[in-house]
Amino acid sequence: MAIFNAFNNDESRFTRLLDTIAHLMLYGLAAIAAARVATYFGYTGTLIELTILLGNLVLFIGFMHNDFRRLCVQCMREVPADAGVRAERSQGLLWLRHSVSTAPRMLLVLVALSVPVYLVHVAGWPRVVSLPVDALWATFMYSIWLHHRLRPWCPYCRDWDEEGEREPSPDPVTKAAL
Repeated sequence: MAIFNAFNNDESRFTRLLDTIAHLMLYGLAAIAAARVATYFGYTGTLIELTILLGNLVLFIGFMHNDFRRLCVQCMREVPADAGVRAERSQGLLWLRHSVSTAPRMLLVLVALSVPVYLVHVAGWPRVVSLPVDALWATFMYSIWLHHRLRPWCPYCRDWDEEGEREPSPDPVTKAAL
């Protein structure tokens, strides 16, 4: 698959560029959030639209990196020392990442995202109608970013021996054994 190869060819400059852009995912999310808040107050224009466009491009590349790339060196460096504990604390966000991973659920989310767009642009409602959906979307994108770093400790990535007893997440190895 071409997309898979684009993200997993460590010798390629393009792969390194995609990896670098993907690790700017939280900055892209923050830029989009700031631009969206500005639109709630009536500020529009080329700069706002360009910020949203470029931020979404960064988020898309980050999403693809998280789905099609194994953990890269930078991802491994960003794994927190208490990854098992953070995975236990962040179960809600990790669940959110897994809850929208099937096609019917994705379609349902896209329909839900389109309702405020319709209400604002066709029915003439104020832009603040989009706030709850924007907050959910931002939370989902953050959950994608978080899941990639905590993937080995994610309780929803394992089948637990067909609903068997859950085992605790292992602590990450921080030092090599001598």
